[in-house]
Amino acid sequence: MKSTLIAFLALALLTAAGCTKKTTNETSGNKTEGKIETVEFKCAGMHCSGCEETITEEVKKIDGVKEIKADSKEKYVRVVFDAGKTNKENISKAINTAGYDTELSKSENKHDCEEDMKQESK
Repeated sequence: MKSTLIAFLALALLTAAGCTKKTTNETSGNKTEGKIETVEFKCAGMHCSGCEETITEEVKKIDGVKEIKADSKEKYVRVVFDAGKTNKENISKAINTAGYDTELSKSENKHDCEEDMKQESK
């Protein structure tokens, strides 16, 4: 009887140990969502809602961007993003591509609102 009880307890212990083993079906190719971060850039070159729209459209192209707020009155761009998919340097470069400087990097093709308005009125 004692040996049966010991065998039963040993079996129960082994079963319980097996139940706590972590298994996963994930493959190394699956992307998981990373840490959600927020970055804010000073963007002195924004003057109007058209500037806000230009920046917003460019930054939204980046995979991992969750939210964007461009504010021409306060001269900032705030972006909420998945750090597992992008980073603040990529976001800064997208703002540069739209024609605006940030404190991290400068645009090589500066946006000119006055020139845009002249072109639209023609």
